[in-house]
Amino acid sequence: MPRQERWGHPYPDDRDWGIYNELQVKRGEFFLSLDFIDQWDDQLARMNAGKPGRPFQYPDSFIEWMARIHVFLQMPYRQMEGFVRRLAAFIPGLKAADYTTLFRRIQRLDLSLPVVPELLAEDVIVAADSTGIKVTNRGEWMREMWRIRRGWIKLHIMIDVETNQVLGLEITDEAVPDDQMFIPLLD
Repeated sequence: MPRQERWGHPYPDDRDWGIYNELQVKRGEFFLSLDFIDQWDDQLARMNAGKPGRPFQYPDSFIEWMARIHVFLQMPYRQMEGFVRRLAAFIPGLKAADYTTLFRRIQRLDLSLPVVPELLAEDVIVAADSTGIKVTNRGEWMREMWRIRRGWIKLHIMIDVETNQVLGLEITDEAVPDDQMFIPLLD
């Protein structure tokens, strides 16, 4: 039941709850496109053309897909091997990779951000934000019990509001304030 007052003023709740509910459900959707399976053999042929040594068995698009699963679902590599094994039983054309192959290939992925010169030639509206990431995987109990101070790393990011393209990012420690990184990101 909607509240009748908010901060001492009448609060008209004029939301369309069907639309609002659908927006909340969409937040939880995780898009898993399996389009790379259709081009599996073509990609492998291009990757292995003229390659000395052992040929690749898995295309880069499959490794990128597994990297997304690793990041978004926070799935360890051994569990990812089991996940893709079970998925391969249901999807023809998908081959399961072992966890060491997944680890090595994901670590070698090129994560550089492309810069589109046409985008930078016109005026853009940017948004800048930052977030902290724990450096260690230890729990808070260790910090409290032993008074150990582990640091944070900070990711400062700037995006184009209209296209959602990343225009710049910097990684610092927790001592650098957000406002000090705005000008370097803008440059």
